[in-house]
Amino acid sequence: MQHALTLAAGMRGHVWPNPPVGCVIARDDDLIAEAATDPGGRPHAERKALELAGSAAAGATLYVTLEPCCHWGRTPPCADAIIAARVSRVVCAIQDPDPRVNGGGFARLRAAGVNVEVGLGAEEARTLMSGFFHRIETGTPEVVVLERPPVAIPAGVDAVIRSDGDRATLITRHETRVERFRLAEPASHGLPAHLGKMGLTSVAVAVDDPIAPQLLAPPFPRRRV
Repeated sequence: MQHALTLAAGMRGHVWPNPPVGCVIARDDDLIAEAATDPGGRPHAERKALELAGSAAAGATLYVTLEPCCHWGRTPPCADAIIAARVSRVVCAIQDPDPRVNGGGFARLRAAGVNVEVGLGAEEARTLMSGFFHRIETGTPEVVVLERPPVAIPAGVDAVIRSDGDRATLITRHETRVERFRLAEPASHGLPAHLGKMGLTSVAVAVDDPIAPQLLAPPFPRRRV
């Protein structure tokens, strides 16, 4: 599990709107395959690892940092892929709070006869995905407070936002996406919720930026770097 957590940590800030997930498939002490969520959130770590493992996944143990999905999105459910690969045991760090999953992945795996264990590495997994968990629970991203204006997007953060007092600029990692809007526009009045609807899980802002008060007013979480 520790290796899966390390894989997940390496993708923080690169996979929004999805969380950074790491997956390891092993048999006894032998590593069969490993993967992390791709940039942009697809494909998921479990599906990548299963494809790398091929037939060797049958009867193996799959370690994953977040509950496998059980709903159809842009890709089929990872829980179904795990069942189809005949994995015998799944060890997962933490349950996915997304209402579309929220225990459903575990239930589907158990119904198919897969042995499921939950909780190993839960605290570290929750920390790695703190922005994702907060966005699911509140609809707003985590705010990272910087002591000075950012030159680039900080490691582990989805985007930076800065303003000149009249117009704000949001820069994300996805295809060097840039979004600009006037502070008087409707979206700016509920800025954290607007950023959450975009799918962002973490946004960095300088503490003295004119737009900072809109992001830092309670109860929005923040961490200072």
